Amino acid sequence: MLSKSVLMAGLAIAAALPATRALHAAEALEIKGASYGYAMERKDVKDSVVKLCDGKASCKFAVKNDTFGADPSPGNDKGVMVFWNCGATAHKQQFAEGKTATVDCDPSTVAPPAPAPQPK
Repeated sequence: MLSKSVLMAGLAIAAALPATRALHAAEALEIKGASYGYAMERKDVKDSVVKLCDGKASCKFAVKNDTFGADPSPGNDKGVMVFWNCGATAHKQQFAEGKTATVDCDPSTVAPPAPAPQPK
């Protein structure tokens, strides 16, 4: 049988877990979109990037045809554009083919705000 102090310590730890999870949820990656290719020869690779990164604090992956399946633009240098959120903060970054993409909550990848609509 557990002593009262061991039981109380266990309850205190269990009570702290939801707050810890909430803190980490605000720092977890939520992939919003991703495309791979060159110019207009691009393919949607969101599902691939979600599998690699979603819910993690950060992730790294190779930017190459093997990561995303077929080559959407043979003979051209390609890149992957990734859009993600860290909590309420939107991020985006382009990563070149042959490099390692690092998707994290670094402030340098914060997406600029959308321009205000211009009156007609």
